[in-house]
Amino acid sequence: MPRPVGSQATYRAGLDGLRALAVAGVVAYHLGAPWAPGGLMGVGVFFTLSGFLITSILVRAWRERGAVDLGSFWLRRARRLVPALVAVVAVTLGVTAIVAPADGMTRLREAVAGLLYVSNWTTIAAGESYFDRFSGPGPLDHLWSLAIEEQFYLLWPLLLLGLIALTRRRLWRVAGATMGLAAASFLAMWLLAEPGFDHTRVYQGTDTRAGGLLVGAALAVAMAASRSESDAPVRERAPWWLDALGLVSLGVVVWKFATTDAYAMSLYGGGLAALSLATAVVVAAASYRRGAVGWLLSATPMRWLGERSYGIYLWHMPVIAFLPAALGAWTAAVAVPLTLVLAWASWRWLEDPIRVRGLRWWLAAVARRLRAWGESAGARVAPEATLARRVLASTAIAATVVVASTGAAVALTVRVERAVTTASAAPHVIEPTPAAATAPPVLPPVAAAPSAQPRDDAARVEVTFSGPRTSCASVVHVGDSTSLGLVGEGTPHDKQIAAQYARVGVGSVDTDVRGARSIVERFKGEPNAEDAVRERVRAGFEGCWVIAMGINEAANQAVGGAHPVGERIQRILSLTGDDPVLWVNAVTTLDAGAYADAGMKEFNAALAQACEARPSLRIYDWRSEVSKDWFQSDGIHYTTAGYVERGARIANALAVAFPKGAGPAAGCTVGSG
Repeated sequence: MPRPVGSQATYRAGLDGLRALAVAGVVAYHLGAPWAPGGLMGVGVFFTLSGFLITSILVRAWRERGAVDLGSFWLRRARRLVPALVAVVAVTLGVTAIVAPADGMTRLREAVAGLLYVSNWTTIAAGESYFDRFSGPGPLDHLWSLAIEEQFYLLWPLLLLGLIALTRRRLWRVAGATMGLAAASFLAMWLLAEPGFDHTRVYQGTDTRAGGLLVGAALAVAMAASRSESDAPVRERAPWWLDALGLVSLGVVVWKFATTDAYAMSLYGGGLAALSLATAVVVAAASYRRGAVGWLLSATPMRWLGERSYGIYLWHMPVIAFLPAALGAWTAAVAVPLTLVLAWASWRWLEDPIRVRGLRWWLAAVARRLRAWGESAGARVAPEATLARRVLASTAIAATVVVASTGAAVALTVRVERAVTTASAAPHVIEPTPAAATAPPVLPPVAAAPSAQPRDDAARVEVTFSGPRTSCASVVHVGDSTSLGLVGEGTPHDKQIAAQYARVGVGSVDTDVRGARSIVERFKGEPNAEDAVRERVRAGFEGCWVIAMGINEAANQAVGGAHPVGERIQRILSLTGDDPVLWVNAVTTLDAGAYADAGMKEFNAALAQACEARPSLRIYDWRSEVSKDWFQSDGIHYTTAGYVERGARIANALAVAFPKGAGPAAGCTVGSG
């Protein structure tokens, strides 16, 4: 909370430190820091803190003047928030035009939604997912939280004044009613969150996230009701019990940052509510200048970061998004200092001057400087134009730094890729452009796999096996996004799965592959894997089945899905009956999240258990043969070379499992020969 403008406002230094903690958690989460898997909870801290600060301003104005000048209130909010947002959006669009022009229209739509403060609802309406980490973060993905806050700033003052009137100016009743509204919001969150499905609607909905803001608002009203002077807390020492509770609550907030699973259902069943309450206790304790919590959070570095936390939040996502994945572990080393520099420049030359002196003064200063440059190049700069000169210079420097850093990083990526391609005999592909957004039915989503655009050398990939031919005259292949590259997505036609099955003797091939597919859940009404199998059974299909499902089943279970993986497997096997089935087991290279490989191992264990009771089932042990070099950067999908290997090996495993002229292979697990 920067020092307020106006002598009547109260500055609580400890709250700046809380802002610093919150923004550090958010940045760490978006950088994938293993020590902050719950860093996204920092947004919840921001919400509760914002609700407290805004309501404190409104209640103070009502107490002092008996009314609230809403026009002035909204103008001050716009003066504080809009300029930096416009700068970030403008630079993002400019950099996009240079380094990713194909994304221009998408970024423009996101920019318009961001400037109108409706990003959260446009994301929800489009069926997109905030939790889709596989195609990398978008530079404007984080504007949803600003939209929720701005919507709150527009609606809450009217509702607050209405509550004050309805309760006949009894603030304790207002505080109680506000907590009731917060409870209703958290209840809506709990009711709308469905296990196993994407939670973007719940996570970004204004109605479901208002609870955190309202908890802070209720605290502000209660503190005003408990004291005759709203500024009294800063002149008092915090009660020992509040200081103790504040320290414990601060520990709870940090603990949630360090341990919360971003995909856990517990977030919506009380986790975010608990975070809001803990944050409220920290805010109450930090409001006292002489107290352990206030002292701890008001350290100079914390205050410095807290004052610039809005800029840090705004700039960190574009910086991370534009830095190429080739930087790897060096991403944080580049992103953090660059974000701090941009946030410092934004605060020094844009945010602080406008919030203190106003937009008109700032624009006039810029105009005077431009006129001075135009009228007399090299003339002495007027003192009043100094700020304008610095603003323009800093803006130019910031834009140059972003563009230059991005360009250098992209150049480094290309150079590294070329070096790897030259040094290795194995083919490589350029990291794919993310596929057009489709949100999956699970959390986090795996929509269509990113399109693997092959280089010329990808077409020269040759995989040959001298294994047996299969007895399967007809095959139905049912798969999720890890099979999309088997039926296209840049894979040469003669290396796709149909050609591979034909190579081992299959006469008729029917592929049913969809991104975002699960065995049970249906994405946007599309048929799930169970539907796909049932349709063929009803049509009288007789032959062999290849089931390449598992990653979404494991992920669904990880986020609280209602159907255990064993049940999911049996749903397919109950339909195939005694028909030969080859099931490809699951593997990822991820260590954390819903798609962590640990969950894949659990799925594979359930698959092995099912095989013991099903003589017609064989498991292709893909995970024992796959190379890490075949994975894309998301750790789930494959490069073109990887898909060529995957298709050839699945086909050969089919011939090993069900060879021509013989019975099924002994044992449950087979390789590719």
